This record gives sequence, C-alpha cells and structure tokens, in this order.
Amino acid sequence: MVDMEGVQPDAFARDVETCRTLASNLRVQRTKRYGSDTSDVIVIGVALVFPVAMVGAALVGGIATAVYDEAYPAGVRAEPRMQQSALVDCMARKGYKNMDPNVAVTYVAATQIGPPLPTRKTGLDTYVAEKFAKASNCSAEPRAVLEEKGPGFERYSVQCSGGQSLAIRCEFGNCSTEAAGGN
Repeated sequence: MVDMEGVQPDAFARDVETCRTLASNLRVQRTKRYGSDTSDVIVIGVALVFPVAMVGAALVGGIATAVYDEAYPAGVRAEPRMQQSALVDCMARKGYKNMDPNVAVTYVAATQIGPPLPTRKTGLDTYVAEKFAKASNCSAEPRAVLEEKGPGFERYSVQCSGGQSLAIRCEFGNCSTEAAGGN
C-alpha cells in the first residue's frame, strides 16, 4: 500500500516494475566454513614435512575454487522476505510513502541536520584562534575567519555573540587580541 496522493499512475507502474525486477534478481552469497582447526593443523604439518605437497594442494584448491565460482557465480535467490524488503526500500528511495503497517521500511533518506555553514578562509592557527576567542568569552562557538597571512603570523576576525567583532593575531600558534589599528 502506497500513498497515491500526487502520484502519476504511469510513473508509479514503471517504478513498481523496476523495483520488482531489482528485488527478483536479488541474490545472496552464502558463506560456509569448511574444515576445522584440526584439519588446519594437519595441513600445516604435512606442508612442513612435504613442502611440494603444499604447492600441489594450493594448485588443486585454486582450480577447485575457479570451477566452483564458474558454476555458482551469482549466489542463490534471496528468500521472499528479503525480496519484499528490497522492493519496499526501492520504492522508498524513489520517494513513495509506505502506508502498510505490516511492512517495515528500512531505508531512511539522508537528511541534513541544519543549514550548511558558509565556507570560510582558514589557516594553520584557526583552531587556536577559535579557542582564544572562546576563552575571551567572545562566543560559545566562535568561527574564526582568516583575514591576512604573512611570514609567521595570521590575522583572524571572529563575530562575537554581542554583535561586536574580535580581531586576533596569531604568531606561531600564540594568539592575542589585536589593537584596532593592527601591527
């Protein structure tokens, strides 16, 4: 059951067919563990005594793996419950809202927590300047913007909570408040 409000029937039919095809072609590669610790010890022991036997075993194992992979390339068909989940998630990715309370949708669209922060110019001492501004009670979360950079120094400006601006000069990681006229 899908919320059909504002949905075009032709587009819906195409999306359902696409998702059904995707779900029916879903394959699962089952992994099996062969052997045990005892067989591993025996193989290693034989390899120590007969090194040539180890090369032969590796060759036979490699050929057997290649033949097995050739015979079963895509795994086995997924069980119906997995196929239903794949179908529902595919429809959710396409923007459809599931209305059936008996069907769980596991797909969650990525959401942005807040508006993106504007890009800003940064320098080597940006972190130190922000810590200095926070220690100076300028702002709870200061964002220092690089204004000027020279040999051994960087100048930053930070917007404080009260609306004023703080000018900071950092020299080799040591920051201080800068006078209004600059140095």
